[in-house]
Amino acid sequence: MRFALLSLALTGLALTALAQAADPIKPNIKPGLWEVSLTPHVSGEMPIPDAELAKMTPEQRARLEAMMKARVAKSSGPKVYKECMTPEKIARGFDMDRDDTSCKRKVVSSSANELTLHDECNKPDQKTVSDVHFEIKGGTQMSGKINVVVSSGAKNMTINNTMQGKWLGANCGSVKEAELEK
Repeated sequence: MRFALLSLALTGLALTALAQAADPIKPNIKPGLWEVSLTPHVSGEMPIPDAELAKMTPEQRARLEAMMKARVAKSSGPKVYKECMTPEKIARGFDMDRDDTSCKRKVVSSSANELTLHDECNKPDQKTVSDVHFEIKGGTQMSGKINVVVSSGAKNMTINNTMQGKWLGANCGSVKEAELEK
């Protein structure tokens, strides 16, 4: 459940990721209202630790598995949302939780038109590896991919996202953060 939402959460921050790559060159992003289309594809097993599954009855496990499959199926369809990219949000960037010492970021490349990041989070019962690549055109068009692999023991779940974004205008109107449209 939270892993399927991880895909949308990463995407919600994707435009901000373009603005923050440690201190390298920041891509050219226009502030204002953006429309972003996301198409995630989720595959593999839910990386729920075996110790957690062992605490459940067979009926609880079956209900959890059915619920997770339904959420994955629902989250795998295309999504369109609008996001208000303020100058402050762009300046703040897509900063990892610096308090989480299990996570490390590597800026693979950064320019005014492109950004590539590699993140790894290693926790005792779970590992998450994210590869992000975005391209910006003229400050008003973006495309990208976010690929995430979440592992626990021998279980792996992969979330591959493709994105397209376009700047709609300088005024965000009633959109304060990000709003899912469909």
